[in-house]
Amino acid sequence: MTMGRRRKHRRDLPERVYFKHGSYFFVRKDKTWLNLGKNYVRALTRYAAINDVGTLNTMGVAMDSFIAQEIPKKSERTKREYLQQIKRLRTVFGHMRPDDIEPKDVYGYMDKRPAIAANREKSLLSALFSFAIRKGLCSDNPCRLVKRNTEKPRDRYVHDTEFSAVYKLAPAPVKCAMEIARLTGLRLGDILTLRLQDVKNDGLYVQTRKTGKMLIFELTPELNAVITQAKTLGPKKVRGFSLIVNRSGGRYTLDGFSSTWQKLMAKAMKDKVIEQRFTFHDLRAKAGSESENAQDLLGHDDPRTTNRVYRRLPRRVKPVSGKNIRQKVEVLDSAK
Repeated sequence: MTMGRRRKHRRDLPERVYFKHGSYFFVRKDKTWLNLGKNYVRALTRYAAINDVGTLNTMGVAMDSFIAQEIPKKSERTKREYLQQIKRLRTVFGHMRPDDIEPKDVYGYMDKRPAIAANREKSLLSALFSFAIRKGLCSDNPCRLVKRNTEKPRDRYVHDTEFSAVYKLAPAPVKCAMEIARLTGLRLGDILTLRLQDVKNDGLYVQTRKTGKMLIFELTPELNAVITQAKTLGPKKVRGFSLIVNRSGGRYTLDGFSSTWQKLMAKAMKDKVIEQRFTFHDLRAKAGSESENAQDLLGHDDPRTTNRVYRRLPRRVKPVSGKNIRQKVEVLDSAK
Protein backbone atom coordinates (compact mmCIF):
# COMPACT_ATOMS: atom_id res chain seq x y z
CA MET A 1 0.00 0.00 0.00
CA THR A 2 1.37 3.43 -0.91
CA MET A 3 1.93 5.50 2.19
CA GLY A 4 1.05 9.20 2.18
CA ARG A 5 2.83 11.89 4.09
CA ARG A 6 2.93 11.40 7.83
CA ARG A 7 0.39 13.54 9.68
CA LYS A 8 1.47 16.60 11.63
CA HIS A 9 -1.86 16.86 13.45
CA ARG A 10 -4.47 14.38 14.74
CA ARG A 11 -2.11 11.43 14.44
CA ASP A 12 -4.74 9.38 16.28
CA LEU A 13 -6.84 9.20 13.09
CA PRO A 14 -6.51 6.47 10.44
CA GLU A 15 -5.17 7.29 6.99
CA ARG A 16 -7.49 9.49 4.90
CA VAL A 17 -9.74 10.29 7.88
CA TYR A 18 -10.09 13.97 8.80
CA PHE A 19 -11.97 16.04 11.36
CA LYS A 20 -13.74 18.97 9.73
CA HIS A 21 -16.56 21.23 10.87
CA GLY A 22 -17.27 19.09 13.94
CA SER A 23 -17.48 15.74 12.09
CA TYR A 24 -15.16 12.97 10.97
CA PHE A 25 -14.80 12.34 7.24
CA PHE A 26 -13.24 9.52 5.25
CA VAL A 27 -11.83 10.60 1.88
CA ARG A 28 -12.30 7.84 -0.66
CA LYS A 29 -9.79 7.18 -3.42
CA ASP A 30 -12.08 8.99 -5.85
CA LYS A 31 -11.73 12.11 -3.63
CA THR A 32 -15.33 11.98 -2.37
CA TRP A 33 -15.82 12.76 1.31
CA LEU A 34 -17.91 10.38 3.40
CA ASN A 35 -19.29 11.75 6.67
CA LEU A 36 -18.60 9.26 9.49
CA GLY A 37 -20.39 11.29 12.13
CA LYS A 38 -19.43 13.49 15.07
CA ASN A 39 -18.67 10.76 17.63
CA TYR A 40 -15.06 9.51 17.51
CA VAL A 41 -15.82 5.95 18.64
CA ARG A 42 -18.71 5.45 16.20
CA ALA A 43 -16.77 7.14 13.40
CA LEU A 44 -13.82 4.76 13.74
CA THR A 45 -16.11 1.75 13.97
CA ARG A 46 -17.92 2.80 10.80
CA TYR A 47 -14.62 3.54 9.03
CA ALA A 48 -13.28 0.07 9.85
CA ALA A 49 -16.50 -1.57 8.66
CA ILE A 50 -16.64 0.15 5.25
CA ASN A 51 -12.99 0.65 4.38
CA ASP A 52 -10.90 -1.90 2.54
CA VAL A 53 -7.75 -1.75 4.67
CA GLY A 54 -5.66 -3.46 2.00
CA THR A 55 -2.22 -4.87 2.77
CA LEU A 56 -1.52 -4.65 6.50
CA ASN A 57 2.01 -3.29 6.59
CA THR A 58 1.75 -0.75 9.43
CA MET A 59 0.41 -0.97 12.96
CA GLY A 60 -2.14 1.74 12.08
CA VAL A 61 -3.72 -0.36 9.35
CA ALA A 62 -3.49 -3.45 11.56
CA MET A 63 -5.39 -1.47 14.21
CA ASP A 64 -8.11 -0.72 11.65
CA SER A 65 -8.46 -4.41 10.82
CA PHE A 66 -8.56 -5.25 14.55
CA ILE A 67 -11.35 -2.69 15.01
CA ALA A 68 -13.32 -4.25 12.17
CA GLN A 69 -12.86 -7.90 13.15
CA GLU A 70 -12.34 -8.09 16.91
CA ILE A 71 -13.95 -5.11 18.61
CA PRO A 72 -17.52 -5.95 17.49
CA LYS A 73 -17.22 -9.09 19.66
CA LYS A 74 -16.70 -7.03 22.81
CA SER A 75 -19.19 -5.45 25.21
CA GLU A 76 -20.18 -1.82 24.64
CA ARG A 77 -18.01 -0.62 27.50
CA THR A 78 -14.98 -2.58 26.31
CA LYS A 79 -15.50 -1.26 22.78
CA ARG A 80 -15.31 2.31 24.04
CA GLU A 81 -12.27 1.61 26.20
CA TYR A 82 -10.41 -0.19 23.41
CA LEU A 83 -11.10 2.51 20.85
CA GLN A 84 -9.92 5.23 23.20
CA GLN A 85 -6.76 3.24 23.95
CA ILE A 86 -6.15 2.60 20.24
CA LYS A 87 -6.52 6.34 19.69
CA ARG A 88 -3.53 6.94 21.97
CA LEU A 89 -1.51 3.98 20.70
CA ARG A 90 -1.98 5.07 17.10
CA THR A 91 -0.30 8.44 17.69
CA VAL A 92 2.96 6.66 18.58
CA PHE A 93 2.90 3.31 16.77
CA GLY A 94 0.41 3.83 13.96
CA HIS A 95 2.99 4.74 11.29
CA MET A 96 5.42 1.95 12.29
CA ARG A 97 5.69 -1.52 10.81
CA PRO A 98 4.97 -4.24 13.41
CA ASP A 99 8.37 -5.93 13.01
CA ASP A 100 10.16 -2.60 13.56
CA ILE A 101 8.71 -2.12 17.05
CA GLU A 102 11.03 -3.24 19.85
CA PRO A 103 10.53 -3.66 23.62
CA LYS A 104 12.39 -0.38 24.22
CA ASP A 105 9.74 1.42 22.15
CA VAL A 106 6.98 -0.05 24.30
CA TYR A 107 8.84 0.90 27.49
CA GLY A 108 9.32 4.41 26.13
CA TYR A 109 5.59 4.72 25.55
CA MET A 110 4.71 3.35 29.00
CA ASP A 111 7.12 5.73 30.73
CA LYS A 112 5.11 8.66 29.41
CA ARG A 113 1.74 7.33 30.56
CA PRO A 114 0.22 6.97 34.07
CA ALA A 115 1.19 3.59 35.53
CA ILE A 116 -2.23 1.91 35.45
CA ALA A 117 -3.21 3.36 32.06
CA ALA A 118 0.15 2.20 30.69
CA ASN A 119 -0.57 -1.36 31.82
CA ARG A 120 -3.99 -1.39 30.16
CA GLU A 121 -2.64 0.06 26.91
CA LYS A 122 0.32 -2.31 26.88
CA SER A 123 -2.11 -5.23 27.26
CA LEU A 124 -4.13 -4.01 24.29
CA LEU A 125 -0.96 -3.45 22.25
CA SER A 126 0.01 -7.05 23.03
CA ALA A 127 -3.41 -8.19 21.79
CA LEU A 128 -2.86 -6.18 18.61
CA PHE A 129 0.47 -7.93 18.05
CA SER A 130 -1.12 -11.34 18.66
CA PHE A 131 -3.74 -10.42 16.06
CA ALA A 132 -1.01 -9.33 13.62
CA ILE A 133 0.93 -12.58 14.16
CA ARG A 134 -2.22 -14.61 13.51
CA LYS A 135 -2.68 -12.72 10.26
CA GLY A 136 0.95 -13.33 9.26
CA LEU A 137 1.87 -9.65 9.51
CA CYS A 138 4.78 -10.00 11.92
CA SER A 139 6.83 -12.72 13.55
CA ASP A 140 7.06 -11.67 17.20
CA ASN A 141 5.29 -9.82 19.99
CA PRO A 142 7.70 -7.38 21.69
CA CYS A 143 5.23 -6.85 24.54
CA ARG A 144 6.05 -10.30 25.92
CA LEU A 145 9.43 -8.92 27.04
CA VAL A 146 7.91 -5.84 28.68
CA LYS A 147 7.05 -5.95 32.38
CA ARG A 148 3.90 -4.38 33.72
CA ASN A 149 4.07 -1.47 36.13
CA THR A 150 3.45 -2.40 39.74
CA GLU A 151 -0.13 -1.64 40.73
CA LYS A 152 -1.30 -1.13 44.27
CA PRO A 153 -4.77 -2.65 44.69
CA ARG A 154 -7.47 -0.20 45.67
CA ASP A 155 -8.18 -0.42 49.40
CA ARG A 156 -11.27 1.77 49.84
CA TYR A 157 -13.74 -0.03 52.09
CA VAL A 158 -17.29 1.32 52.33
CA HIS A 159 -18.47 1.20 55.93
CA ASP A 160 -22.13 0.55 56.75
CA THR A 161 -22.60 4.13 57.98
CA GLU A 162 -21.28 5.50 54.66
CA PHE A 163 -23.44 3.13 52.65
CA SER A 164 -26.55 4.13 54.61
CA ALA A 165 -25.81 7.86 54.31
CA VAL A 166 -25.48 7.71 50.52
CA TYR A 167 -28.41 5.28 50.24
CA LYS A 168 -30.74 7.79 51.89
CA LEU A 169 -29.88 10.42 49.25
CA ALA A 170 -30.11 8.08 46.25
CA PRO A 171 -33.01 7.86 43.77
CA ALA A 172 -35.06 4.67 44.01
CA PRO A 173 -33.37 2.83 41.09
CA VAL A 174 -29.92 3.60 42.50
CA LYS A 175 -31.05 2.39 45.93
CA CYS A 176 -32.02 -0.97 44.41
CA ALA A 177 -28.76 -1.23 42.46
CA MET A 178 -26.74 -0.43 45.60
CA GLU A 179 -28.52 -3.12 47.58
CA ILE A 180 -28.04 -5.73 44.85
CA ALA A 181 -24.34 -4.86 44.65
CA ARG A 182 -23.97 -5.08 48.44
CA LEU A 183 -25.69 -8.46 48.60
CA THR A 184 -24.32 -10.15 45.48
CA GLY A 185 -21.07 -8.38 44.63
CA LEU A 186 -22.20 -8.11 41.00
CA ARG A 187 -20.55 -5.58 38.71
CA LEU A 188 -22.63 -2.59 37.66
CA GLY A 189 -22.81 -3.78 34.05
CA ASP A 190 -24.32 -7.09 35.17
CA ILE A 191 -26.81 -5.38 37.47
CA LEU A 192 -28.08 -3.06 34.76
CA THR A 193 -28.63 -5.97 32.35
CA LEU A 194 -30.66 -8.04 34.82
CA ARG A 195 -34.08 -8.91 33.42
CA LEU A 196 -37.31 -9.80 35.17
CA GLN A 197 -37.11 -13.28 33.65
CA ASP A 198 -33.75 -13.85 35.39
CA VAL A 199 -35.61 -14.13 38.68
CA LYS A 200 -36.77 -17.74 38.95
CA ASN A 201 -38.24 -19.84 41.75
CA ASP A 202 -34.86 -21.27 42.75
CA GLY A 203 -32.78 -18.11 42.53
CA LEU A 204 -31.52 -15.10 40.59
CA TYR A 205 -29.74 -16.29 37.44
CA VAL A 206 -26.86 -14.13 36.24
CA GLN A 207 -24.47 -14.82 33.38
CA THR A 208 -21.61 -12.43 34.06
CA ARG A 209 -20.53 -10.44 31.03
CA LYS A 210 -16.84 -10.30 31.88
CA THR A 211 -16.24 -14.04 32.31
CA GLY A 212 -19.40 -15.55 30.85
CA LYS A 213 -19.95 -17.60 34.02
CA MET A 214 -23.44 -18.45 35.20
CA LEU A 215 -24.10 -17.66 38.85
CA ILE A 216 -27.29 -18.53 40.71
CA PHE A 217 -27.94 -16.41 43.79
CA GLU A 218 -30.16 -17.87 46.47
CA LEU A 219 -33.24 -15.72 47.05
CA THR A 220 -32.52 -14.78 50.64
CA PRO A 221 -35.12 -12.59 52.37
CA GLU A 222 -32.93 -9.51 51.84
CA LEU A 223 -32.30 -10.16 48.15
CA ASN A 224 -35.94 -11.07 47.55
CA ALA A 225 -37.04 -7.83 49.20
CA VAL A 226 -34.78 -5.76 46.91
CA ILE A 227 -36.02 -7.58 43.81
CA THR A 228 -39.63 -6.99 44.90
CA GLN A 229 -38.86 -3.28 45.34
CA ALA A 230 -37.11 -3.10 41.96
CA LYS A 231 -40.20 -4.51 40.23
CA THR A 232 -42.14 -1.41 41.34
CA LEU A 233 -39.76 0.99 39.58
CA GLY A 234 -40.90 3.03 36.58
CA PRO A 235 -44.38 3.67 35.19
CA LYS A 236 -46.46 0.50 35.05
CA LYS A 237 -47.89 1.06 31.55
CA VAL A 238 -44.55 1.44 29.75
CA ARG A 239 -42.21 -0.50 32.04
CA GLY A 240 -39.57 -2.53 30.20
CA PHE A 241 -38.30 -6.01 31.01
CA SER A 242 -35.16 -4.87 32.84
CA LEU A 243 -35.10 -5.30 36.61
CA ILE A 244 -33.59 -1.84 37.19
CA VAL A 245 -35.35 0.80 35.09
CA ASN A 246 -35.19 4.59 34.92
CA ARG A 247 -38.06 7.02 35.36
CA SER A 248 -39.33 6.41 31.83
CA GLY A 249 -39.35 2.64 32.37
CA GLY A 250 -36.36 1.91 30.14
CA ARG A 251 -33.07 0.22 30.95
CA TYR A 252 -30.29 2.38 32.29
CA THR A 253 -27.28 2.77 30.05
CA LEU A 254 -23.91 2.44 31.75
CA ASP A 255 -23.13 6.08 30.99
CA GLY A 256 -26.52 7.24 32.21
CA PHE A 257 -26.23 5.41 35.52
CA SER A 258 -22.61 6.52 35.98
CA SER A 259 -23.68 10.15 35.49
CA THR A 260 -26.38 9.74 38.11
CA TRP A 261 -23.87 8.12 40.46
CA GLN A 262 -21.39 10.99 40.09
CA LYS A 263 -24.12 13.51 40.91
CA LEU A 264 -25.05 11.43 43.96
CA MET A 265 -21.45 11.38 45.16
CA ALA A 266 -21.14 15.14 44.65
CA LYS A 267 -24.28 15.73 46.73
CA ALA A 268 -23.08 13.35 49.46
CA MET A 269 -19.79 15.24 49.69
CA LYS A 270 -21.50 18.65 49.57
CA ASP A 271 -23.92 17.62 52.34
CA LYS A 272 -20.94 16.20 54.27
CA VAL A 273 -22.65 12.88 54.91
CA ILE A 274 -19.39 11.15 53.86
CA GLU A 275 -15.79 12.34 54.07
CA GLN A 276 -14.46 10.46 51.05
CA ARG A 277 -16.04 9.47 47.75
CA PHE A 278 -16.37 5.83 46.78
CA THR A 279 -17.06 4.18 43.45
CA PHE A 280 -19.97 1.89 42.70
CA HIS A 281 -17.40 -0.86 42.10
CA ASP A 282 -16.26 -0.44 45.72
CA LEU A 283 -19.58 -2.04 46.68
CA ARG A 284 -18.39 -5.24 44.98
CA ALA A 285 -15.37 -5.14 47.27
CA LYS A 286 -17.65 -4.50 50.27
CA ALA A 287 -19.58 -7.67 49.44
CA GLY A 288 -16.35 -9.62 48.98
CA SER A 289 -14.92 -8.31 52.22
CA GLU A 290 -17.99 -9.29 54.23
CA SER A 291 -18.74 -12.66 52.62
CA GLU A 292 -17.61 -15.92 54.21
CA ASN A 293 -17.21 -17.40 50.73
CA ALA A 294 -16.09 -14.42 48.69
CA GLN A 295 -14.41 -16.42 45.93
CA ASP A 296 -17.66 -18.16 44.96
CA LEU A 297 -19.73 -15.01 45.46
CA LEU A 298 -17.54 -12.97 43.11
CA GLY A 299 -17.07 -15.81 40.62
CA HIS A 300 -13.27 -15.94 40.82
CA ASP A 301 -11.28 -18.96 39.70
CA ASP A 302 -8.14 -17.72 41.45
CA PRO A 303 -8.44 -17.00 45.19
CA ARG A 304 -5.44 -14.68 44.91
CA THR A 305 -7.56 -12.18 42.99
CA THR A 306 -10.20 -12.27 45.71
CA ASN A 307 -7.70 -11.81 48.51
CA ARG A 308 -5.52 -9.20 46.79
CA VAL A 309 -8.21 -6.95 45.34
CA TYR A 310 -11.52 -7.53 47.11
CA ARG A 311 -10.66 -8.42 50.70
CA ARG A 312 -10.40 -4.93 52.18
CA LEU A 313 -11.23 -5.46 55.84
CA PRO A 314 -8.38 -6.05 58.32
CA ARG A 315 -7.96 -9.73 59.13
CA ARG A 316 -8.83 -10.72 62.67
CA VAL A 317 -6.14 -12.97 64.12
CA LYS A 318 -5.76 -14.82 67.41
CA PRO A 319 -2.48 -14.36 69.26
CA VAL A 320 -0.29 -17.40 69.88
CA SER A 321 -1.02 -18.95 73.26
CA GLY A 322 1.87 -18.59 75.73
CA LYS A 323 0.38 -20.97 78.30
CA ASN A 324 2.77 -23.88 77.67
CA ILE A 325 5.80 -21.62 77.76
CA ARG A 326 4.75 -20.14 81.09
CA GLN A 327 4.27 -23.64 82.51
CA LYS A 328 7.78 -24.68 81.40
CA VAL A 329 9.27 -21.55 82.93
CA GLU A 330 7.46 -22.26 86.20
CA VAL A 331 8.79 -25.85 86.22
CA LEU A 332 12.34 -24.67 85.61
CA ASP A 333 12.08 -22.04 88.34
CA SER A 334 10.81 -24.58 90.86
CA ALA A 335 13.70 -26.95 90.06
CA LYS A 336 16.35 -24.37 90.92
